[in-house]
Amino acid sequence: MTDRTRRRPGAAKGNPVVYGHVVPQAKGVVKTTADALGISEAQAIEAILLSLELDADGVPVTIDRTKFDREELPIPAA
Repeated sequence: MTDRTRRRPGAAKGNPVVYGHVVPQAKGVVKTTADALGISEAQAIEAILLSLELDADGVPVTIDRTKFDREELPIPAA
């Protein structure tokens, strides 16, 4: 890990927390970005998310929506 600047104490107070398990490749993107910019991984996640171009529905334009098609479960109607 390279030297990184951190937010001043209390700067993130009141901000919501994002938590989730990700594949190692995704974690690598965060770490590489943080190292290259000299910022914390939290700041890197924030920068990555805020730099995404969104479509009219608020979904990043680079995401292939067909990967997330939902199939309905075969549950009989009540």
